[in-house]
Amino acid sequence: MAQKTILVFYDATCVLCNRSILWLIKNDVEDIFRFSHVSSTLARAQEFKVSSDAISILTEKGHYLKSSAAVLYLLQKTKRYRILCRFLKILPLKSLDVLYNIIARNRYKWFGNYSECKIPDRQLKSKFLDF
Repeated sequence: MAQKTILVFYDATCVLCNRSILWLIKNDVEDIFRFSHVSSTLARAQEFKVSSDAISILTEKGHYLKSSAAVLYLLQKTKRYRILCRFLKILPLKSLDVLYNIIARNRYKWFGNYSECKIPDRQLKSKFLDF
């Protein structure tokens, strides 16, 4: 992995999560995001607990972030959405986590889920570390 790589662990059967990953890939102008599903060997090998309850990331500096802190970090790194990130950072992180947790708890009901892990197409496969 490149030194500037940000590793994103996500729920591979969640439709919202998959759409979010595709959005991140589309807005990854520096080609710094790499992805792994939460039940992968890579996820299990981490020193921190990777869970399907929240998006987790390992920053390029080796810091672990999850939930709304991870989302804010990823938004900031996309650069196109820094204004949205600045607005969201005005709000207390605990408030953002409450909103994040409501969405996370209801994501299958609201957005659906796949019966198995969705495999990326050939063009995107290099972004995924476990396929």
